[in-house]
Amino acid sequence: MSKIRYSILSIILLSVLSACHSLWTAQTQPAPQQESILALPTTDIPLTDHPTVDPPLTDNPAVDLPLPNTDFAFLFPEEPKLNEQTSPRKNITENFTNREKSDIAVTDPLLMAEDNSMLIDLSLIQKEDYAFPLPGAKVISPYAGRRKHHSGVDLKTCANDTIVSAFDGIVRLAKPYYAYGNVIVVRHYNGLETVYSHNSKNLVKPGDYVKAGQPIALTGRTGRATTEHLHFEVRVNGQHFNPNIVFNLQERKLNDQCLVFTKKGSKIAVKSVELMPHQLAGDYSYSPAARKDEGQIENEKGAL
Repeated sequence: MSKIRYSILSIILLSVLSACHSLWTAQTQPAPQQESILALPTTDIPLTDHPTVDPPLTDNPAVDLPLPNTDFAFLFPEEPKLNEQTSPRKNITENFTNREKSDIAVTDPLLMAEDNSMLIDLSLIQKEDYAFPLPGAKVISPYAGRRKHHSGVDLKTCANDTIVSAFDGIVRLAKPYYAYGNVIVVRHYNGLETVYSHNSKNLVKPGDYVKAGQPIALTGRTGRATTEHLHFEVRVNGQHFNPNIVFNLQERKLNDQCLVFTKKGSKIAVKSVELMPHQLAGDYSYSPAARKDEGQIENEKGAL
C-alpha cells in the first residue's frame, strides 16, 4: 500500500515540475517579430504624345555673386627676396703712424683683431670698384719666378705709362724705398693692400683717398730695376701673396672667387675657393675639394 502511495506522489511531483518548466520557458523566450510590409501607392501616369517642353529662355543676364574677400596669403611662405650683394667693408686703420707711413711690411691693428680668419669675396666686387693696375700690360716676371723671393709680379708696357689704383682705398705710403725705388702702398677697404714700385713719379701722397682706376703713378725704373715696368704686390697685414690669386693676369680681370685668410702663428695662410650660388648671401661653407691654391705667406721686406 505504501508503494502505491509513493508512486502517486512521484507522478504528482513530476507533473508540477513539468508545468513550472513550461511556464518559465514561455516567459523567458522573446515574442516573434512580425514583418512590416510598406505598401507603396500606385499611380497610373497617363502617356501623352506631346513632346517635353523646355522652360523658356530669359533675356536677363546671369547675376555674378561676389566671392568672399578672404586673404589666403598666410597659407604660403613669403617669396625670398634677392638683395643686392656688395663687398663687405673691413674694419681698417685710416690714421697711420709714422712707421706705417715709412715701412711697407706693417700690420693693421684693426684687421683680423677679433678673429683668426677673414674672408674676401672677390665675386661681390662690382666692375666699377676694381681696375687692373697697368692696363694693357703683360707679365715679364711672375710671382716667385726664377728668384724664389720675388714678392710680386712685374708688368710692362712702356716708360711713363699710367699706373692706377686697383681698388678704392687710402694711400698709406708714398716715397722712395730702397730697392723698390719710388713706391706707393694703398690700404683698401676690402682688407688688402697693394704695392706699386719702380715708379718714375708718384702722383699721390700719404692720406690721399683714391678710387679704383684713379691714376696714382707713372712707370719707371727707379730702385733696383733693369727696365721700365711696374712691380705690383698684393699684401694682407703686411704679408705678400701671389697676385694671380686676386687677378687673372693674362686676361687682366678680377678672379670670381673667395679668398680665405687664416692666421697660423706669425704667418698667414691664404686659399681661394669657388663659390656656389647659394653662398652669395654671405653664409659660406668650404670644401677641401674646392681648394684651388693654398700657400703660406712669408713676411719679406724689400725682396724683389
